[in-house]
Amino acid sequence: MPASTSSTAAAPLERERVCVDCGCAFTGLLGLCGDCAQARLDRANEGRHLAEQKVRQEKWRALCPPLYQDTDWTHGGLGRGLAELVQRWQPGQGGRSSLLLTGPTGLGKTRAAFALLRRVHESGRSVHALHAGDAWDHGPHIQGLSSAVRLQYSDDPHRSQAALHCLQRARTCSLLLLDDVGKERASPTAGQLSEAVGEALFALIEHRLVHRLVHRLPMILTTNAPGTTLQARLGPDRGAPLIRRLMEACEVVGV
Repeated sequence: MPASTSSTAAAPLERERVCVDCGCAFTGLLGLCGDCAQARLDRANEGRHLAEQKVRQEKWRALCPPLYQDTDWTHGGLGRGLAELVQRWQPGQGGRSSLLLTGPTGLGKTRAAFALLRRVHESGRSVHALHAGDAWDHGPHIQGLSSAVRLQYSDDPHRSQAALHCLQRARTCSLLLLDDVGKERASPTAGQLSEAVGEALFALIEHRLVHRLVHRLPMILTTNAPGTTLQARLGPDRGAPLIRRLMEACEVVGV
């Protein structure tokens, strides 16, 4: 009996084929020539990019109030000087990793802040935006610090869950915009913040700014209130420490 062979010669894997896309002859392993295989890969990558872009756009529309959704650096509501001042800012860089925009109403602080936030959002990092009061809330949508603090204890489980989710995003996102600091819901006494809102504001800024070396979670903040007014608004116990933390952590731009 002839000795059996331990292996048989493998048939060649590459052979003459006809590309299923373009119909030209080629030698290869699959049914596509090199050019058509690359073209399919490019189309798949483009489709994935467009899908990701669509998701980012939808998230931006959900996050940004309609008034500011079309904001970019060429928008008429942004003064040239302000745009040049803030456009150079990069979150998390340098000793003062956050940005505080101060000045009277109507000069474009919020619009500039959203232009910066949009730039970071489009880079793929997580962002969130809160109004210090409740001016951006609509229907079941919660986007105010004061309303989120209040509604986290709501008897309505959907409202409570939405408020808790809003506060959690504010703590953990890569960049947070907090607009109109000093416009939080006041307590009945002397126009100061309610205890719960004041505590939440202090804890949020403490978490993101004071512990930034650990968390690296910068903020963009805007306020219309001068320093002394803001300090009084924040109350005797938290006002001075909070202002001090903001001055230590933020690049301050007066508009």
